[in-house]
Amino acid sequence: RELLARVRAVLKRKPVSTLPGAPGALHGGQTLVQFGPFEFNLANRTLTRDGTQISLTSGEYALLRVLVSHPNNPLSREKLMDMARGRDLEVFDRSIDVQISRLRRLIEKDSDKPSYIQTVWGVGYVFVPDR
Repeated sequence: RELLARVRAVLKRKPVSTLPGAPGALHGGQTLVQFGPFEFNLANRTLTRDGTQISLTSGEYALLRVLVSHPNNPLSREKLMDMARGRDLEVFDRSIDVQISRLRRLIEKDSDKPSYIQTVWGVGYVFVPDR
């Protein structure tokens, strides 16, 4: 009973649609984001490149969802972790950097010279859709 009461208390504080990894639309009800040869469908949690589906882990999905919902807006590691995972970043936690690296390998032509997920030195990362 205590566990159930705690879960209900958490859900009252934060609507399910805002919980990390929860399916839903971007601002304005948009559920399909297109950039370059990619289509990112938030409703069914899929990423496709030229019609071929790319598998995403739940962490990669959550992080990409946060990035595409804030295009051209630099986000700090702490903000990304909070929005994607719903938790604070530990002092030496580099898991966001690992997730970014994995995403870059999936969507960038050259992950060493990224065009979609760029590093903003001293700040964090920014998603830059097609120019």
